[in-house]
Amino acid sequence: MDQMTPQQIADKVFELTERFNQYVFDNPDILDDIPDKAALVFLDADDPAFNRANMELALALPRPTDAPVVYVKMQKRIRVVEQVEWQPNILTAPLAA
Repeated sequence: MDQMTPQQIADKVFELTERFNQYVFDNPDILDDIPDKAALVFLDADDPAFNRANMELALALPRPTDAPVVYVKMQKRIRVVEQVEWQPNILTAPLAA
């Protein structure tokens, strides 16, 4: 998808903002890396079309001159968790070990 609609951009910004907020809730120290009054621009590591559109939009919006722009690249991390499941086998007589 080369061109994104304003609604698609807004939906993606909302999703990435939610994910970022969840991360901050679990890792509040990350806020130490963000300057005061910073304008956050969310980027998706897997969506260059969104990134272009969102950077253009963010740079076009008015902001105070002392507000630095901070780019937050969000990347999905997949955790594989091994889950043990027990399955019974019904026997008529116990087997010898």
